[in-house]
Amino acid sequence: MPQFGNLISKRPTLRSRIVFVLLIASLLPLAIAGFGAWIVFGGLLEEKALEQMKMVVLNHARAIESDLSERIRLLQLAARSNRRQALSDRDNLQTLFDNLNQISEGSFVDLGVIDADGGHLAYVGPYDLYSRNYRDADWFKEVMNRGVYISDVFLGFRQVPHCIIAVQTGSGRDSWILRATINSERFDALVQSQYQGEGSDIYIVNREGRYQTTPRVGSILDSIPTSMIEFHRGVRNLRAKQDGGTKLNVTTWINDNRWMLVVEQDLAAVQAPVNRAIASGAQVVVIAAALLVITTFLATSHLTRRIDKANLQREEMTRAFIRSARLASIGELATGLAHEINNPLATMSAEQTNISDLLSGADSEKDWKKMALESVERCQQQIRRCANITKKMLQFGRKRETTLEATDITPRLKEIVNLLRRHAGVRNVELELQLEDKLPQVIIDPIEFEQVIVNLINNSIDALPDGGNIRIRAIREKAQVHLELSDNGVGIPPDELSRIFEPFYTTKPVGQGTGLGLSVCYGLVHSWGGRIKAESTGKKGTTMHIYLPLPERERPINKK
Repeated sequence: MPQFGNLISKRPTLRSRIVFVLLIASLLPLAIAGFGAWIVFGGLLEEKALEQMKMVVLNHARAIESDLSERIRLLQLAARSNRRQALSDRDNLQTLFDNLNQISEGSFVDLGVIDADGGHLAYVGPYDLYSRNYRDADWFKEVMNRGVYISDVFLGFRQVPHCIIAVQTGSGRDSWILRATINSERFDALVQSQYQGEGSDIYIVNREGRYQTTPRVGSILDSIPTSMIEFHRGVRNLRAKQDGGTKLNVTTWINDNRWMLVVEQDLAAVQAPVNRAIASGAQVVVIAAALLVITTFLATSHLTRRIDKANLQREEMTRAFIRSARLASIGELATGLAHEINNPLATMSAEQTNISDLLSGADSEKDWKKMALESVERCQQQIRRCANITKKMLQFGRKRETTLEATDITPRLKEIVNLLRRHAGVRNVELELQLEDKLPQVIIDPIEFEQVIVNLINNSIDALPDGGNIRIRAIREKAQVHLELSDNGVGIPPDELSRIFEPFYTTKPVGQGTGLGLSVCYGLVHSWGGRIKAESTGKKGTTMHIYLPLPERERPINKK
């Protein structure tokens, strides 16, 4: 049967679909699990990194505040412990400078004593600043106003980035300032201590967004590459896009909220461990996927071979059913065939008698030779007619392959009706044929078509035990021919209508039907690319609808 043959011929497509479905069903959960693990563990690492960064920010903020407070106390103690006149002497100031650096482990670069007018009373350090006056400097105004001041990093007279701590002592014209420059290298080391991980950085910026300590990328007094974070209380974390990547920033404000301490970490570095784990796992997954693909192909090949074998067995069984149905139909046709063959035999017998009379010279006046030849010709015609009938009968019962071709069903329907009309007449059944003029050709197997129509007519005759009418009607509907075979017999109960095309299912009494006829008809019609369905109104008869496809050249063109 073509439908099974087509299934076998499409086995590579079936195999590829099965392989595709199995691989998707197997690999998709792995991919989802891997992606989910990457998201979950990446999020956990990010949370852990943020917790660590918050601890670092808080610890560093306390350490920096403590270090600055200690330096302020050292300068305040030195200013209170010494008189202005004593520190105005450079040697005394040098001694104090050495003592302060010894106590603070080299925290200061230089030391100066400045009067209320901003001029130096004394200075020790590597720069020539003794003659400089700071009356107009911002830091000088701040310290005279506050009493204690830690400046932002600035260039000043020395044109070198530096930060100062200044304390004011005394009052009025007797007030003076002890000013020291912070050791930037030591302060940088303090800020960056204990946080030197991969992709990490820690630095201080002022309210203008300029570095106050040396960052990992950039220099002091450079502007930060992102927008400045507004003032906030406590510790805050955020993500920032920078240099084509994402960074985690944790910040807090220090030094009377004038500096912001920033701990920075590349998100890629945070997620690197899970990325490495995923990469290692991916290698295992690739190996597993390769084994899965091989296993899937082997299993699919085995499965498709089993399907092919089952299809072949089913095809052979179906062919056997068809042969059985054909043989059963031959018995139904026997009565009609007997009448059809008896007619030419009777004609041949009469012509033989006529020839005998002519040869015996009963009527010598007639042209007996011509009449004898005409009788012989009529005998030959009847012999050919008998041969044609028996040939069709043999074709009907012979095992054969389906051959689809464009066929004109009009003469075939007429021939079938003429053949079965005598058989139907014996049962008091009238056959009526209604055909649309110039029906187009359809794609069918001609021999199988005859088998289907004969089988359906015989079923209708069986459904008319007391006689009745069978109407066969054919019309064109768009890209198909609609063939109706209706009877006014006993009909089919609604609960059985959906099962009539099942093999071995029959509504006939036991011993009067095999249940193969309609199932064979169903398989044949669908093998041509057509459709068949049944319609019954209870006890008012049954209508079988057959839809037969037209050749491509006969189909209407769809217009949009």
